[in-house]
Amino acid sequence: MLFVAEYELGWDTLEAVVAKRLEWDAAQPEDFRFVAEYVWQDRDPPFRGVAIIDAGSVDAVNSFVLHYGPTLRVRMHPATDVLHGIGLIRHGAAAAKRQSRPGPSPRRKRR
Repeated sequence: MLFVAEYELGWDTLEAVVAKRLEWDAAQPEDFRFVAEYVWQDRDPPFRGVAIIDAGSVDAVNSFVLHYGPTLRVRMHPATDVLHGIGLIRHGAAAAKRQSRPGPSPRRKRR
């Protein structure tokens, strides 16, 4: 499962976040992998970043968030690649059309 983690941190937690990131390499579950990580300076908060995560379980994602605790503000988003997403939209649109077709009206039993 792919997830995008958007995060923010300030000067007051910068050292703690760096230490936690270095610790994470040894602490991370086997079914957790960073696909990519990026950080940039911003105005307020001073730093923002994004990580693309490949996780085999929700527990692995929760471990990541809990590892950083209050040192990092994190928003997690499930993600999919664009072409797969288009396929899901097409499949969903076809299913919606099938469900919106009026079916036969139910008949009432006579007594």
